[in-house]
Amino acid sequence: MGNVSVEKAAIQGGIGCCNTSIRELESASKNLKRSYQQAGSGGWKDQKYAALGGIVDECCSALTKPVNELQECLGKLNDLLKAVGEYEDVGL
Repeated sequence: MGNVSVEKAAIQGGIGCCNTSIRELESASKNLKRSYQQAGSGGWKDQKYAALGGIVDECCSALTKPVNELQECLGKLNDLLKAVGEYEDVGL
């Protein structure tokens, strides 16, 4: 096994990327739903609108699907950050 070097800044950068990704995915899903609802409130309520609703739902599900995995990744990165911090505190 070779030497492994982990910097807190790299871990914190990963945490920031996960948080940003979660926010952006959730925001995109909400904006898509809002746009669809606004089209309906503007009088567009025919069969094509209903069909579009199914597509919008599928898209929103696809956008938010990775959120759970990203949250799990956040947990692991936070654990790693804590372990690195504890290791650095030992002062070897």
